[in-house]
Amino acid sequence: MDKSPLSPLFDPRSVAVFGASPTGNSVGALAYANLMAGGFDGVIVPVNPKHKTIGDVVCHKSISSVAEDIDLAVIATPARTVPGIMRDCAAAGVKAAIVLSAGFGEGDPQGREYEAQVINGARKGGIRFLGPNCVGLVRPWLGLDATFLRSQAPKGRLAMVSQSGALISAIADWAGPHHSGFSAMVSLGNSLDVDIGDTLDYLVNDPKTDAILLYIEGVKDAPNFMSAMRRAARLKPVIVLKSGRHVASAKAAHTHTGALIGSDEVFDAALERVGAVRVNTLGQLFAAAELLANTKKTSGDKLCIITNGGGAGVLAADRAGDLVLTLPPLSEPTRKALDKILPAFWSHANPVDILGDATPEAYGAAVKAAIADPGVDGVLVLLTPQAMTEPTAAAQAVKDALPKRNKKPVLACWMGEDVVAEGRNLLSEAGISVFETPERAVEGFSYLAQYHRNRTLSLEVPRARAFEQGLDLDGARMIIANALAAGRNMLSDTESKALLSAFNIPVNLTIEVKSANDALIAAETVGFPVAMKIASPEVSHKTDVGGVKINVAHAATVKRAFHEIVQNVRKALPDALISGVTVEAMANLRQSRELVIGASRDPVFGPTILFGAGGTMVEVMKDSAVALPPLNSVLSERLINRTRVSKALDSFRDYDPVDKAAVVDVLKRVSIIVSELPEIIELDINPLFAGPDGVLAVDARITIARPPSMDGRYDHMAIHPYPRHLARETFLRDGTPLTIRPIRPEDAEHEKQFMRDLSSEAKMMRFMGSVNELSPELLAQFTQIDYRREMALIAMAEIEGEQVQVGVARYVINPDWKSCEFAVVVSDRIQHQGLGTKLMKGLFKAAQDHGLDVIEGTVLRKNAPMLRLMKDLGFTQRPDPDDHDVVIVERKL
Repeated sequence: MDKSPLSPLFDPRSVAVFGASPTGNSVGALAYANLMAGGFDGVIVPVNPKHKTIGDVVCHKSISSVAEDIDLAVIATPARTVPGIMRDCAAAGVKAAIVLSAGFGEGDPQGREYEAQVINGARKGGIRFLGPNCVGLVRPWLGLDATFLRSQAPKGRLAMVSQSGALISAIADWAGPHHSGFSAMVSLGNSLDVDIGDTLDYLVNDPKTDAILLYIEGVKDAPNFMSAMRRAARLKPVIVLKSGRHVASAKAAHTHTGALIGSDEVFDAALERVGAVRVNTLGQLFAAAELLANTKKTSGDKLCIITNGGGAGVLAADRAGDLVLTLPPLSEPTRKALDKILPAFWSHANPVDILGDATPEAYGAAVKAAIADPGVDGVLVLLTPQAMTEPTAAAQAVKDALPKRNKKPVLACWMGEDVVAEGRNLLSEAGISVFETPERAVEGFSYLAQYHRNRTLSLEVPRARAFEQGLDLDGARMIIANALAAGRNMLSDTESKALLSAFNIPVNLTIEVKSANDALIAAETVGFPVAMKIASPEVSHKTDVGGVKINVAHAATVKRAFHEIVQNVRKALPDALISGVTVEAMANLRQSRELVIGASRDPVFGPTILFGAGGTMVEVMKDSAVALPPLNSVLSERLINRTRVSKALDSFRDYDPVDKAAVVDVLKRVSIIVSELPEIIELDINPLFAGPDGVLAVDARITIARPPSMDGRYDHMAIHPYPRHLARETFLRDGTPLTIRPIRPEDAEHEKQFMRDLSSEAKMMRFMGSVNELSPELLAQFTQIDYRREMALIAMAEIEGEQVQVGVARYVINPDWKSCEFAVVVSDRIQHQGLGTKLMKGLFKAAQDHGLDVIEGTVLRKNAPMLRLMKDLGFTQRPDPDDHDVVIVERKL
């Protein structure tokens, strides 16, 4: 992988400070003083035409007079001067900048003009910059403090990224007394260039960073944010605090789905999808920082609570229950061990109440026993200062009880203030996370448990189910195109159901009629009893205006029902456009439950999908959950299980269980609809009848609009969906049918078997080492890919009547976003059939879709067949300067 383009920003060797001055409280003076005081092992150059020297250092009038090559420019001058400075830096070859200055685009037209000039100058010079209007950047391990903060953050393994400079200042001031160190503190400011996603991309590869805290006020680039968050959270815990949780959505709700989905629910769904953990208060963020600064992870959610006060233990247990943590029973060996050292009246349960007169020795022994219990994932030790309590000695006993290679998190809560201060400080210095209240301590452990849960869920393999055959994308597109050409922004009932049918979603036959006579003919056609509904693009909720008649069972009542429906709607909505009435057969699905499945367009994250309890009271009951597409079976089932109505899908009383697989299929098909049809703004299936014999979409409503111009097919999506357009059917040289398509999570078993079947020599050539079996983590990494950052194409051939994976080619986009690194391997049973060529040409097409310029890779020098293939495909070859046994191959696209 190429070096990150943000390396000059995060790891500079030389820094120039524009606006540096020797004294005063100006931003430039403070930034220069912090850099000089931080211990930065590199060149620091002040630039300010008002000064000849600062101390004993020469101060330059401009960057052009600086002899050294400068990696990073720290700019703290008035906004009007920054565009010129950026142009000067570009001419001098500076590659990174931090713009501390304010006055850019914050409501001032002149500021917006400065903003545009700065962006233009930076892009022309290839400069990546932080800010403007930011506090700056701290890299304690480098001694780099490019901020105007008055508190220095200590070294540590925790990174803090914030859209609020004030929050960075508060965290920096808090860190020292709490013995919490940082690998980086990043203030993003206005994020004109470097944003959250860019910063996460860098920190996920930073060897000094073990966990990341984020403070977010808003997301500008949802696809970049989601892609970077997903990658980061897979490797390191990411804790997010977002403000503005109760800001009302500004868009009008035309469907049930639009009325039910709020912006904060969508943000929650986004974080759940990427595996990050959300906190809701600043105090919880501090708790997360306290814990993550000292503890990397837990292997589960089972917490053992040790306390010398019953009340404190109950408070902790209550909070654990709120957060769905497990308080496991103690194992028999643990109880016996505690019986030997504790008074006879100890609780004999979890929480472990070691009584108010507990000695330091009792604390130490209880902690040691709890850590040794195989059924415990973490330990919380509580102390209340009672008459016989020795807080400091007890803290020392807890510290001494920890094994040298302890893998379980141990948290402490020394309640009180003056009496426990020394013990609390002793614990903190020893790297034990210590809290002031039991609830906050339990919350801290819950973040580790939630991260572990997210990691575990990410390894689930979706079941393979052939549900995409026969999808009529072209037909669906024509339905939408015809409606837009007619100047409509809503599909009729019949058009909506026809579109659902194009994606194999079961619907009941619906006929739209203009007259009472036509209604009678339609009713005879579909069969009695029928449901009759108003057909109007201006009526969102038909029952509210008397626009629905159900169980119309006789020919004599059809005409009357038609006239009553029209009259009811005209009375309620005199100006509404009425195109007619729809007639459809009454749904006859045994033991059905009413559900709602819908989609809506979030202004930040694009399409969202909703599932919940349906029917006419859907907004009142508000039993629904939201997820971001694309969905597979695992994600769909999780979405369903987050609602109360999910329990009604199982058997109860005399009801058989619903065909849940059919419900999951509808969710997956709606996911495909919103992924492939960017014209769809809102979609509402309510009700969707679901019963033991399948599902039926009884009512559907779809809002459409012409999509904005897009560079890519899936620019409207926050998460890149499955790129089905890259799939193609072909043949091997011997005539064997072959499918080459992008990999999907459901291919995990194929990939695992493919790896098992490779010869030792093939594994050596592909992995340059011995790999016998893919771990669950590697299997997830290989099959659950981010199509926005990488691509993997698998070749499936029919062998002895079964679909077998016979090859795979993949690439990962480099940090420069202009090149990619590839790998390809072909099954030993399919040799000299041209498969390698077909896979590589498929990669070329995908890389061109990504807008890449170069594809590159490494090949063992002894792998002659692969080197011949590379030559035939137009790759250049050169020896790897760092490894004589490896050849670097490269091809322009």
